[in-house]
Amino acid sequence: METILLRGDSKVNSKLLLKLAKQLNFSARKLTPAVVEENSLGLSIDEGLKSDMLNKNEKQDFLTLLKQV
Repeated sequence: METILLRGDSKVNSKLLLKLAKQLNFSARKLTPAVVEENSLGLSIDEGLKSDMLNKNEKQDFLTLLKQV
């Protein structure tokens, strides 16, 4: 499976791309700004956890804190 994420300012062109994707048998949908923000936050958290900026205990404390929110 391949995933492509496109972002643009033109509603007309977005509709055209969605129509073309469906004609090519791609699964396509428009994402809301809230979904984009949530996914971006999740990716940032994953990248931070994989980095060496925090030690193991700090990472666990951070994840525990997130679960409480």
